[in-house]
Amino acid sequence: MKYTIYIKNKGAALLLTLLILTAILAIAFGVSTLIFGETKMSQEVPKSLRAYYIAEAGIERKLYEIRQQSNFADIGSAPNWCSGAGKVCLDPPNNTSCYAVDVTIGAATSIKGYGCYRGTRRAVEVSY
Repeated sequence: MKYTIYIKNKGAALLLTLLILTAILAIAFGVSTLIFGETKMSQEVPKSLRAYYIAEAGIERKLYEIRQQSNFADIGSAPNWCSGAGKVCLDPPNNTSCYAVDVTIGAATSIKGYGCYRGTRRAVEVSY
């Protein structure tokens, strides 16, 4: 006696395999995108830290100048983000490390320092 088995779902296993592989590929792509983004961000941290300390150094310099002079009218201000005539470069040949300081005198004196290091910019503000 001969038995014949008819398979009605031909290709279902192939379709299921393709769906599972597509899902695994999508998850792997998402994880790799996150890893590359985090790696790039972690490489920017040292630049950001240097820009922060450069901005802080600018504020300290301006505080020193304020303490040395009694006339606040001569303090002046610098443009935002270390561009223009008011910036001070710490390494003149390369101009990769610069700061600028903006002073606002009112009821409370506010000093805002802008630090730039190789395209990374940070700002620090001090009020007293």
